[in-house]
Amino acid sequence: MTRLLALAALALAAPATLAQERVYIDVGAPNFRPLPIAVAPFPSEPEVRDAAATANAVLRNDLALSGLFDVLDPRGFLADPSEGLTAPTIKFARWVDVGAEGLVKASVRRTPAGLEGDLRLFEVRSGREVLRAVQRVAATEVRDLGHRFADAVVEHYTREPGVFRTKIVAIRRRGDLRELVLLDADGQNLRVLLSEKALLLLPAWRPDGREILVTSYRGGRPELWVFRLADSSFRRIATVGDAAMGGVYSPDGRKIAFVASQGENSDVWVMDASGSNPRRLTRDPAIEVSPVWSPDGRRIAFVSARAGSPQIYVMNADGSEPRRLTFQGNYNQTPDWSPRGDLLAFTARDERRAFDVFVLEMESGRIRRVTQDQGFTNEEPTWAPNGRLLAFVTDRSGKLELVISDATGERQTLVAPGSGALSTPAWGPLVR
Repeated sequence: MTRLLALAALALAAPATLAQERVYIDVGAPNFRPLPIAVAPFPSEPEVRDAAATANAVLRNDLALSGLFDVLDPRGFLADPSEGLTAPTIKFARWVDVGAEGLVKASVRRTPAGLEGDLRLFEVRSGREVLRAVQRVAATEVRDLGHRFADAVVEHYTREPGVFRTKIVAIRRRGDLRELVLLDADGQNLRVLLSEKALLLLPAWRPDGREILVTSYRGGRPELWVFRLADSSFRRIATVGDAAMGGVYSPDGRKIAFVASQGENSDVWVMDASGSNPRRLTRDPAIEVSPVWSPDGRRIAFVSARAGSPQIYVMNADGSEPRRLTFQGNYNQTPDWSPRGDLLAFTARDERRAFDVFVLEMESGRIRRVTQDQGFTNEEPTWAPNGRLLAFVTDRSGKLELVISDATGERQTLVAPGSGALSTPAWGPLVR
């Protein structure tokens, strides 16, 4: 992976008299609507024209995927393409005429160290610049430049970090091989981290983003292994009982919850992140799998068949006080706790025996359906680190592909076309 050379970001503060006029996007507001935003083509010298066009396309796509913006079609723009990048040179009336409330302009130039992008964000009706962000990347990291621009725009409007520099890891089946693959948050730029004839399952990120916990059959049975991104090393860390699988790190990275099987029984266990000191948490004779930590590390949600069918339960991190969360449906599985702590996404099989994604509101217990009549399989949801977006696997196009969706399911986008059969995606942590 090419090393990032440098980053400089500058947010220009608005004058005090105008501070109250700053536009924010409140995603949870009852009257929320996507903000109409225009992204003008990036002027550039001929030698970086392709790079500028790529960064522009990545930015536009990211803003659309975020669900926060109505990204306007550039074919309808009325402004002179040669208009400048500063407020006095922009005819804002032309952007008002196409319905834009926000306007993004940027330039890209080559430097001795790589590429430099200079992004400007304007509020169209007030005709003022509200954000400037200068980003520098290696010449080969032009997509990263677009992601950085998108994150800067998202953070300006939401006061929350953007997620488009994060990564998604998944398992891909290719012939008789199983591959651990890494994708950008928009599903593009796939890289193969590990390729094995032995089964690979259920990747999970260490909270600092440096390692990925994987269930591997390299040793002839399910065991927990760790892939280190810095040097591509792959090492076994735990073998418990007949099988150990489905490991997930605690939010502080010090513990791993996982499933261990002995004979026909499987239970939720926990151990130190080094693989030492394994301790059994559940002792019901029913099958219990799929542990996932709450964001504060105090609870663990899991799947148990103790009531006769797979349902989602929650318990304290020491295994005490288990209680049932789902009472609808007869096959609920693959829970994932939102980083905000308010929602739990999961997969459920409906009356047609189709699998769909649902979201449970932890406080009220209310369940919302995210997918319906969109193929036969929608499963394995994973939250973005901002808790605003979900990624999951679908077969709606006839093969298993990745979807990026908002938490309601109102905006869903197929990403990673042509990447092969993907499964068990896991969205990585924020990039610091």
